[in-house]
Amino acid sequence: MTGAAGSTGRPVPALVDHTRTFWTSGGRGEFTMQRCVACERLVHPPALRCPHDHGELRYTALSGDGVVESWTVANHQFLPGFPPPYLIAFVTPVEDDRVRVLVNLVDVDPAEVSVGMPVVAVFDHRSADDDEVYVPQFTSRR
Repeated sequence: MTGAAGSTGRPVPALVDHTRTFWTSGGRGEFTMQRCVACERLVHPPALRCPHDHGELRYTALSGDGVVESWTVANHQFLPGFPPPYLIAFVTPVEDDRVRVLVNLVDVDPAEVSVGMPVVAVFDHRSADDDEVYVPQFTSRR
């Protein structure tokens, strides 16, 4: 993370070669993840090689659809730019039920969240220095 703050006052992720596509593809309205060329598993967080078979990874655009696996409500402020309450969830993309993405759930009533709840990717646009990032978040698929 860089020290610069985006539109919400939150830290902006540092962009490096193997993470840049993940953090910028939301600018095209795409939720992307790396997929192993050999075993075809999705990989998250972004890595240099597949953690399962050390295969080559390539980014692929996904549907943006997922399901909530688990969640919690943060009621205490731990970091600047993250005023409580806010929802943190593990979301499984519909393309591969073997991978989870840790994200914020936005525009969702905490009382309405449930395991298996269908969600869709949305993006929080942030700028710092010369970098434009689009942090993936998820909201209810209404």
